[in-house]
Amino acid sequence: MKSTYKYIAASVLMAAALTGCRDEHLMDGGEGTLRLSTTVNSEVEVVSRALSAEQEQALAESAVIWISNSKGLLYEYKGASKVPATLRLLSGHYTAEAWVGDSVPASWDKTFYKSGFNGFDIATGTNTDVTLNCRVANTLASVTYSDEALNMLTSPVMTIGLDDGITDGSHSLVFDESNPDAKGRFMINSRTKGLNWTLTGTEADGSQFTKSGKIENIKPATEYRLNVKFVGHDLSVGGAYFDIEVEEEPVGDESQIAVVLPPNIVGMLGFDKDGNFRGEQGKIDRKSMFISAATDLADVELTSSLFAHIVGGDGRIELLHIEGEPKQQLNAAGIDWMYVYDEETDMARLRVNLEDDFTNALPEGEYKFDIMAEDALGKVSNATFTITVTNAPVAPSPVQESNISYTSATLEAQKLKEASEYGFEIRQATASRSYEDWTRVPATVSGSRIYAEVSDLKPGTTYESRPYADDYVSPETVTFTTVAYPQLPNSGFEDWSGSSPLLICASEAAMFWDSGNHGSATMKKNVTEKDGSVKHSGNYSAKLTSQFVGVGSLGKFAAGNIFVGKYLKTDGTDGILGWGREWNVPAEPKALKVWARYSPGKVQKSVYDNAAGSKIGAPQDILDEFPTGSSDKGIIYVALVSFGTPDSDYPDYPVIIKTKKDNRQLFDKNGANVKAYGEVIFTEATSEFKEYTVNLTEVNPGVKYTHILVVASASKAGDYFLGGEGSTLWLDDIELVY
Repeated sequence: MKSTYKYIAASVLMAAALTGCRDEHLMDGGEGTLRLSTTVNSEVEVVSRALSAEQEQALAESAVIWISNSKGLLYEYKGASKVPATLRLLSGHYTAEAWVGDSVPASWDKTFYKSGFNGFDIATGTNTDVTLNCRVANTLASVTYSDEALNMLTSPVMTIGLDDGITDGSHSLVFDESNPDAKGRFMINSRTKGLNWTLTGTEADGSQFTKSGKIENIKPATEYRLNVKFVGHDLSVGGAYFDIEVEEEPVGDESQIAVVLPPNIVGMLGFDKDGNFRGEQGKIDRKSMFISAATDLADVELTSSLFAHIVGGDGRIELLHIEGEPKQQLNAAGIDWMYVYDEETDMARLRVNLEDDFTNALPEGEYKFDIMAEDALGKVSNATFTITVTNAPVAPSPVQESNISYTSATLEAQKLKEASEYGFEIRQATASRSYEDWTRVPATVSGSRIYAEVSDLKPGTTYESRPYADDYVSPETVTFTTVAYPQLPNSGFEDWSGSSPLLICASEAAMFWDSGNHGSATMKKNVTEKDGSVKHSGNYSAKLTSQFVGVGSLGKFAAGNIFVGKYLKTDGTDGILGWGREWNVPAEPKALKVWARYSPGKVQKSVYDNAAGSKIGAPQDILDEFPTGSSDKGIIYVALVSFGTPDSDYPDYPVIIKTKKDNRQLFDKNGANVKAYGEVIFTEATSEFKEYTVNLTEVNPGVKYTHILVVASASKAGDYFLGGEGSTLWLDDIELVY
């Protein structure tokens, strides 16, 4: 039988996944919670249980875990350490699934693991334990030869690859004499039709042998062993006859290796996610700290100055080792704990209770409890829990990031005493410090939770709030910042890469802006460059320079330009551009602010004359606007557009620009797919940067826009290869105004 082993890749996720509690008083859990554990099974031979720390961490942190329900994906965690020990969920049906490892189409050593779809139900007042068994998702392939086949076929080579339309070799593996016992790993998906194989070699008579075939209906977590056998000679063709038999064997899972993260420490019974609890004197009640680990615990220390009179020193208790009278005294004072270790699963948990006779006797003040937990593998975790005893009727709670939007936020506080009225006071954090600056908002009370949603806030603004109850106003404030409306990426033009063409991005994967540099670079020129000497802020501005690009009379006038989108193709000496990027923002931009500096050149007669007007194909109004010797004009414009009717050749962009004279296609600012449009035309030279505002005006109010366009050119008529030699427009610090 094939030997196998199991990785427990994210066992720290299990929190309280052990069952069979021996003491419900000490070990009871929260209400409506999911407790998740993950295992990973591999088909390879048994190895030592000792993996390096780097291997353990890499495997655990490659895990991707999804929690979904009928509405779709709710939680996605990338890395085992990102998953909370317990997860509170509303009652209902959910699905959990997980992936671990390397997703590679064809490989000798990259193994990919996936769990099935684990359905589970959450009910109020219960704990639900779910284990995700991540099994091998690869389809394996191997090759064996009978002795007769090797006698009749010299230097056999078997090529096996995925039948998925990819023919560049990246989805295939070659089995030859150098790897006779190798197993190939293949990732199959919905496009995979099977495994193609081709056997080649030299027969005993020196002739070349080739035989191909296909394995259909392949499955993941299954090994296909191709057995090559010699079965005689085919007299009709005068050659040897080989048969390929395919054996199918599911991948097994037997022995195991534990791959664990450090112990997990969480607070229960009122502690928030940061380990804090606040309550009224005499009404704190029992508070608990819970430790879970994927192996035996070696040492757990609980430290508080409150214990010093019992154990001495700084009040440190070695929970797993303290015995006798000190333990009895601690138990009598209301500090108890219980440790459970399951040898069969190699999982451990420990719960520490600060009982109500201990907590309710605490006077007003703040009390810290430090916990250190070390497991049998030497992995250590630390946590601090704080109990604040106060006689105030209310206490502020942090504003959760998930409850903050562009213009609203949900404020929260903890109710500590009964009052007739609860609410919040709020103001901008930059407001002057006077009582009149605060605005009062009434609150809703649900149990011990006090909350209120405030609206009409300013995006990207910091506020402070404090709760009140009747005449009491908390001296403690909570600050939060509303979400700022998004700005265009690289709007300060700090990121550049490449040289010919020079790109306005750190990498092509991050491209948002582009330019005509792709066309001018064929003549070793960039019409748009970064400028570190002329700038408004940061390190660079974008410098757009109009110029003749070519040699002698061969070439064209090219305007310095920049646009949101991508340069798609050079058609002869002309360009095809895709304009626009997706911009799905709840609020509609109303304007664009930009810092700019302009230096216009003179339109030269050598560029065109009246008779040559037809040569560049410019309409008469453009020719009239830019007569020979006139001063050039620059332009920047912004538009909100929908897709309209996509171009069949370039369907990914809402606006396609083609500058070729005989097939010219330009942007129509009054087009049916334009929601709003605005422009600023630069007509005069400026010696320094000035701030300009490009106001957006409704064009088609009924259009639901999906994309944003921003286009700038040092020569307004650059679409017609018309302008002034040397016209230069510098741009910096673009900002959308909402």
